[in-house]
Amino acid sequence: MTTGHGTLLARLVRGTRWSWRSERHSSALPVDLDATVMSLESADRHHAKQGRSTARVRFDAGAATLSVYLKRHYRLPWLNRLAALVHPAGRHSPASAEWAHLERARSLGIAVPEVVAVGEWVGPWGALRSYLMVAELVGHAPLHEAIPELASALPPAEFESLKREIVVEMAEIAAKLHAAHAFHKDLYLCHFFLDPSPAAPAGRRLCLIDLHRLAVHRWTAPRWRWKDLGQLLFSTRGVEGIGDRDRLRFWMHYRRRSKMLLPSVQLRFVRGKAARYLAHNR
Repeated sequence: MTTGHGTLLARLVRGTRWSWRSERHSSALPVDLDATVMSLESADRHHAKQGRSTARVRFDAGAATLSVYLKRHYRLPWLNRLAALVHPAGRHSPASAEWAHLERARSLGIAVPEVVAVGEWVGPWGALRSYLMVAELVGHAPLHEAIPELASALPPAEFESLKREIVVEMAEIAAKLHAAHAFHKDLYLCHFFLDPSPAAPAGRRLCLIDLHRLAVHRWTAPRWRWKDLGQLLFSTRGVEGIGDRDRLRFWMHYRRRSKMLLPSVQLRFVRGKAARYLAHNR
């Protein structure tokens, strides 16, 4: 790990940086990663807008091969930039914040992508840039794609059995997050990645991704619970292989696991949220 917060004057005039990389994957990464990471070019699943970009990058270093998703942030709001200048040890860039969110979820027993490297530049003159690399989930697929594929590939009884396991695991993940007053805020079906291999153990088939918006809310927890669950409910609409029985099974397991008070009242709020997402999407 490289740290170099320096003094306020140094951050303002010259700029400082810090970085971290996983020892397990270090041999597959370029030695000059910090110097080149913000200018790396990759057209593989590349998306860029509003001062940020995401791309799949493959590193080959002899026998070591590593495929990662690289998130970079080039331009950030003034409030974040000022906060990083004054308090550089804080999580003011999206990369450093998501790193913390991933580790928070992991500490709750939730499977999330492995962080390979992360870094942040503070200054000069109010600049703030950052990057985050997470290991690709090889062999996994997002649930909104995996469920229809499994429905057409598996015998009906086998598919229903596997789907029951998946629904219970989804409910467990959501309940674990919410019990810690942590809310994903982007809890759509596409952010649950499934390992469909027979070797994957029941209850450990799913990995939750894209935790950049995750936040802790203790006093307003019900609002954010309704939002998370409303997003998830909305995202199941129109997905082949998912029916009302699956939605009810999720709700029953989530309700029991979270020891929810006034479940019928809360369900009305969740359905209302989902209906608003559906209306907006239309």
